[in-house]
Amino acid sequence: MEMHLPTLIITTITLNVLLAGVMFIIYQVRRSQKSFLTWALACAVFAVAVMLTSMRAIVDDQPWLTVFMADLCIIFAPLLALHGLRQYQVQGPVSLKLVALVMSYSALPLVYLYTSPLHAQTLTAVITAAIYLFAAAYMLTIKQAPALSRNVLFLLFLLHGALMLGMAGMLFQNLGAKQLITVEPILKLILITHLLLTTGTVTLFPVFAFAMSERRLLEIVNFDELTQLYNRRAFFERGSMLLAKNRVLRRPFCVLMLDLDHFKEINDRFGHAAGDACLREVARIIHESVRDNDVAARIGGEEFALALSDVDRNQAELLSYRLCQRIAQQVFEHNDEKIELTVSIGGIFSISSRRELSDLLNAADSALYEAKAGGRNQFKFA
Repeated sequence: MEMHLPTLIITTITLNVLLAGVMFIIYQVRRSQKSFLTWALACAVFAVAVMLTSMRAIVDDQPWLTVFMADLCIIFAPLLALHGLRQYQVQGPVSLKLVALVMSYSALPLVYLYTSPLHAQTLTAVITAAIYLFAAAYMLTIKQAPALSRNVLFLLFLLHGALMLGMAGMLFQNLGAKQLITVEPILKLILITHLLLTTGTVTLFPVFAFAMSERRLLEIVNFDELTQLYNRRAFFERGSMLLAKNRVLRRPFCVLMLDLDHFKEINDRFGHAAGDACLREVARIIHESVRDNDVAARIGGEEFALALSDVDRNQAELLSYRLCQRIAQQVFEHNDEKIELTVSIGGIFSISSRRELSDLLNAADSALYEAKAGGRNQFKFA
């Protein structure tokens, strides 16, 4: 059954106004996230674009309104949606230069083309397609976003861009034709694609935003902000799970505790900024030295802990030796001054033991103090 054009127009406008209202309500609740306000504005602008475009059938003596302003709104709506995504990713002020630049370069040719609706529509379709394809490419750069919502938005932007390119091609073929395609089929095609894809895309924005918020909260809860290693809470949670798994499989399990030697003196002499830089560099060395299934964490000021799965004593001693060597040989610099840094390590093994992770960490801590007492820059096992 053919869809009735006025019904399609009213449905499109109503849905976008409702979505704008929902986005604005979310913005009122989450004032710090201005992206929702931007997305609300994008929905409202698109509703205006549909309304102005539909007026072409009944108002033929105001092309500046039904063509020029309508096409500018059609271009402005996806630009705002893209700007909202950038706002949410950056979590701070985002320059409007891109939006202003595209709108300026779009308005200039449309000023000359608005008396020729077909030419204006062709240009608008090309510009809009470019915006959607750019948005699709931009989605691939948001690595911290959950894969599912990111990929769905990427696909919607890509489809939208492809459809707008197809529409531009169809319009371009008719630029020199004697008999032009009537406005109604073109308008129906625009409305149908925008109704399905734009509504679907904008509806996904809150889902995408909340999924990213959840991931950020998990990062705050589980990761040390300075070093990006697990924090103490996450170490005990994930380390205990790893210990339980190794216990069931009767595999050896090892806990290492690392403490930077004379770290307070480094902070006192070079400042806390230098100390933080050293901690980040040590964390990088630790991260590069362990496997993906091991758990590495910063559990205190200059203290780190490792939970190692399925390693024998020789492997653990070799890892401890290499960590001592790499950190001692690493060149730490601050304000053109070299900082000498070493580490002491204590370790403990567990094979099918009923001891908890906290007990193993305490035993590794005791071995660590033996390494400190023995002259530092070395490792000891309990």
